[in-house]
Amino acid sequence: EVSVSELGLGYESDETVLFRYCSGTCEAAVRSYDLSLKSMRSRRRIKKEKVRARPCCRPLAYDDDVSFLDAYNRYYTVNELSAKECGCV
Repeated sequence: EVSVSELGLGYESDETVLFRYCSGTCEAAVRSYDLSLKSMRSRRRIKKEKVRARPCCRPLAYDDDVSFLDAYNRYYTVNELSAKECGCV
């Protein structure tokens, strides 16, 4: 659980929300694309900072939208905030 303010989305609110996130490696999801991209980067054919040469763990689905009141009594709803299902993409 974190306060809405801690999410870094620009809202001032002491309300707390459940923030589920994805983490982990995706070595089993490496495909030909990833191997070729890694090779091109190592040969400096592609600028390093522009691409990722491996799959990463990201949300595949999200929990329900999160609604809250800010410090000024304004009501907000944020969608796609908390991970419901994770996978390698």
